[in-house]
Amino acid sequence: MRIAFVSDAASPWHAGGVEYTERMEAEALARRHDVHFFSFMWKGMAKEFTDKKINYHCSHYLTDNEFYRHNRRSIREAFYFSLICLRLFSERFDIVQVNAFPILHLPLVKLYCKLTKCKLIMDVADVWDKKYWREYIGPFWGTFASIMSDWALRGADLYIANPGEVYKSLVAIGVQKEKIHTFSPIIDSSFVSRINAKERKGLVVSIGRLVNYKRFDSVLYAVKAASERFPGINCAVVGEGPEEKNLKRLVRELGIESTAKIRGRYSDKLGLYSLIKSASLMLNMSEREGLSVITLESLALGTPVVLPSYSTIPDIVKEMCVVCDVDDIPSTIAKICNSKSKRAFIKNSRNLELFSTSKIDSFYNKIFRQLGLHK
Repeated sequence: MRIAFVSDAASPWHAGGVEYTERMEAEALARRHDVHFFSFMWKGMAKEFTDKKINYHCSHYLTDNEFYRHNRRSIREAFYFSLICLRLFSERFDIVQVNAFPILHLPLVKLYCKLTKCKLIMDVADVWDKKYWREYIGPFWGTFASIMSDWALRGADLYIANPGEVYKSLVAIGVQKEKIHTFSPIIDSSFVSRINAKERKGLVVSIGRLVNYKRFDSVLYAVKAASERFPGINCAVVGEGPEEKNLKRLVRELGIESTAKIRGRYSDKLGLYSLIKSASLMLNMSEREGLSVITLESLALGTPVVLPSYSTIPDIVKEMCVVCDVDDIPSTIAKICNSKSKRAFIKNSRNLELFSTSKIDSFYNKIFRQLGLHK
């Protein structure tokens, strides 16, 4: 079959949880099908090229500074991506799998599938309600975006969604339950098992794009409080983004230059995984989070994850983590850092099997049969 992935960002050229899962899915499908990927052109990408048997079609070179404006995704670039999707009309596919965000491109993709009778799979990592849209882009445009988003998300032949709230939100806007499948192939067990790293006692890591809602400022405050009561604790914040300067300034203001370091993102998984495996714990203070790939990767590497009680991460992932009130996080950090076995703080680890990349083939065979495409 001919399969098209449509997403404004592509891994490994642009880091992100959704991008990573799309890459894993595309690689697996490309072993048996003709797979194409339509995306912005990021650093290191050409307009047309093939990688791991995936045929990439890229337009409009983009940088992170253009992708994000005023601490949010650029609306202008979202419009540009809609135009990029016009390239679909020069091709014919059996299936289009589209990343639902940033929403504006969905009407055009839906039109293409209707005209060509192609099956549409919508990959949905999050569903924003009216309140969040209004907070994100203001009362007027937020209300319009909420209405438009609910309409655009309906009408696909099948959905791949994060478990928990995303599934419930799709049902709430009118998507039929039987069309929704929850699956996120994240953990490559064969790769994870090859990671070797000596434990650095007392190291706290926090990883992600440096934006407001990730609350890396809260990470720094928590590490400062923990290190004042229990010496020997230090922190590595890994990522890039618009909040980098503010976070570095906060490190200086808190006087924790010797305790906390802000560093750029790793260019390869090996280095990142080695850091995570060596750490005593991962601290994720984000106030708005989907499935959280980095949380699952940390757990797979044997490093416990501490979450605040307000975390929006799905329960199936929370069940494996240490969840506590914000005021208790410094003492929790110290408890784990001073423990004899950090693995004792990982619970229900069997849940990780649900996120294995080894299940991609069987998952797609199932949905192809549902779509009537499997002979």
